[in-house]
Amino acid sequence: MFSLRQGLTMFGRAPTAPTLNKQWNVDVSALARLSLVAITVSCAPIDLTAQSSPTAAPSAASVTTASVANDQTLRHVHQHLETEGGHAADATFDPGWWQPLVSQPIRPEVPSAALTLDDTLLRALEHSRQIQVFRDLPLIRETTIIEADAAFDWTAFTEARWDDTTDPIGNSLTAGGDVRFFEDHRLSARAGLRRRTRSGADLELYQRLGFQDNNSQFFVPDPQGTARLNLSFTQPLMRGRGRQYNESLVLLAQIDKNVAEDEVQRQLQSHLLEVARSYWALHLERAVLYQKINSYIRGKDVFDRLNQRREVDARLTQIISADATLKSRASELVRARAAVKNAESRLRSLVNDPSLCDVEIIPIDMPVFESLPVELDESITIAFQKRPELQQAIKNIKAASVRLQMAKHELLPELDLVTNFYLSGLEGEGQAFDAWANQFDTGRPSYGLGLEYELPVFNRAANARHRRRQLEIRQLRNQYATTLETVRFEVEVAARECMTSQTELSTKQHAMQARNAQLNALTKRWQQLPGEDVTASLALENLLIAQDALAVAEYEYLQSQLTFKLSIFNLKRATGTLIQSRPIELCPTDLATEPVTQTNQRQPHSDKPLPQSDTLPSYISQLQPAETQAAERQPAEPPTSTVRRDDSDHVAHPQPWYRISGMR
Repeated sequence: MFSLRQGLTMFGRAPTAPTLNKQWNVDVSALARLSLVAITVSCAPIDLTAQSSPTAAPSAASVTTASVANDQTLRHVHQHLETEGGHAADATFDPGWWQPLVSQPIRPEVPSAALTLDDTLLRALEHSRQIQVFRDLPLIRETTIIEADAAFDWTAFTEARWDDTTDPIGNSLTAGGDVRFFEDHRLSARAGLRRRTRSGADLELYQRLGFQDNNSQFFVPDPQGTARLNLSFTQPLMRGRGRQYNESLVLLAQIDKNVAEDEVQRQLQSHLLEVARSYWALHLERAVLYQKINSYIRGKDVFDRLNQRREVDARLTQIISADATLKSRASELVRARAAVKNAESRLRSLVNDPSLCDVEIIPIDMPVFESLPVELDESITIAFQKRPELQQAIKNIKAASVRLQMAKHELLPELDLVTNFYLSGLEGEGQAFDAWANQFDTGRPSYGLGLEYELPVFNRAANARHRRRQLEIRQLRNQYATTLETVRFEVEVAARECMTSQTELSTKQHAMQARNAQLNALTKRWQQLPGEDVTASLALENLLIAQDALAVAEYEYLQSQLTFKLSIFNLKRATGTLIQSRPIELCPTDLATEPVTQTNQRQPHSDKPLPQSDTLPSYISQLQPAETQAAERQPAEPPTSTVRRDDSDHVAHPQPWYRISGMR
């Protein structure tokens, strides 16, 4: 069950209710009476046979059964209490006498900063280092889209090579005559463009120029310049063919970026929930401090009254008992003051606002108690539409479907169409540039066509990869169904806790009012009794116990107030409606100019496109027939962004990239 105490374990300890640490100082005559009763009981005759008799056990069981009501009574009382609890949400709640004091400074010597919950959440979104970590994740993933799409860009290349060869000749036809070594000097250079098309073809165009000189009698002209303009085109006809397959990596990168955006939503909502918990935890600790101070004042009033009547009718045991209680409550104040500082430190570490350093943080928002009707079915429906975890699961299934289609395509053998077209030119005296002109004037086109086929025997690697993709699809389907049930469970618990906390708030208020009435009655009774009577000593002890009981009731009522507020936040987080984000903006120049330490200054941003919608069936049973459709759709082109510079130098309230829902 979600409660404030669970949300406060981050401090290393949960705030504790005022304890009932008392030293029981009873009058001597009262002890004498109790001793007399004990002696009388001990002198009573004991039936030893009854202790050893087998029928003794049933008698003990009958005593235990007699202390338990019958089934009909238990059910009737349960239904009655449940009916009464159903109308508790319409009650009027007392904010508590401590509420005005919480918004006042505790340490006047230290500068203070008064914060509302809205302001605290906005500061966290602007300054929190953890949130900045979350925000960078989609931007990092976005670079993979450009990287994947860059595989289809043109590539310019150039090559130059000089070869000086001296080889012994074993054939007179190589160079002719009595030449013993074949000496060849060759200089070649080429430049061109190449790219991989979206259909999977490899296209290459280059121009080559060369100079060659050797000692062969058959090499005419010598030296000579050469030129060749070459165009080659290789198109896969089976494996690797088609725009769908070749752009799959771009589509996967886009899906991965969208998954990262959903992850940012989930992390942001969790972080903002922790900030809200810390804010109300600070409110709780400050209120508990004033409750303990008030409990100390109550005890001091009793001690002062007894001390003033020391010479009249106040007994020494009564003064000692009141003094022990007073010192115990004073020791609790030390821990309460430290708890306030710890709560401030926790909130400060989550917000990371430099302006909150070395100041006293004062929460000025007071709990507002309004009846909150919760429709469970409607909340579950909204959660299924808004929860980032479900959106992530759907996108992961889509990515797995794309990988499955890729693996199915890779089962095909390789069959490539290879073509080559070129023009060539030749010129004497090593004139390579004249040869370049000759390739268009006197040269004739040449071409070559061919097919290349390849298939691994048994094709085990491709079959294993295809089987793995099928298993991944099945695993993600089960994971999606599990996520659905988890989301449903979290919404049910959050909605139930929200309704329960309203009822609990009413019952805690009634308990506090009853404890207050009890304390008032015991106070009047103690003030009217003479101090030297044994009854007066017992009345004093009852009074001190009642003061502690009222302090406990006030603490529990305060805790139920803040639990109710946090239950609303938790319900919004469970339904995925705590925040609604805008596109995350970041100017590319930020990475080069923004120092790491200067995270509080606003930098110019660039507009990023909205994430593309992923239309997969929302229910898992409809996924299987849609797997092929999701993969066969044309992959989306990588998003492009235009940089929008912000010329404003001084902005008091920069336009955020987020919108928070239901902060109050």
